[in-house]
Amino acid sequence: MTASALTKAIIEYCNKSGHYVYRANNVPTKQRVNTLTKGVADILGCTGRKLWFKGILYESGTALAIEVKIGRDKQSLTQKDFESHYRKRGGIYIIAHKLEDVTGVI
Repeated sequence: MTASALTKAIIEYCNKSGHYVYRANNVPTKQRVNTLTKGVADILGCTGRKLWFKGILYESGTALAIEVKIGRDKQSLTQKDFESHYRKRGGIYIIAHKLEDVTGVI
């Protein structure tokens, strides 16, 4: 499965599960006009209902970020900084290598 196909599958699953998400990085990196989106997760949104994640109950409307990684692809330092910033502020951050990484959580 390609990263694009996995991203689409995750977005479809999240929206059907009652969460609001969208693809944040819809423009190829080389064509981006600015670098403000560098490091931002592939999918952003918010939870549409209460859910348990890693032993914590999150309310509806909690910020949600999903980073899609395929194969040996790993987070860059900028992406790790974004994850840290996101989690410190109470958001849910998921790294998804397959659809089950999301379906098993939210």
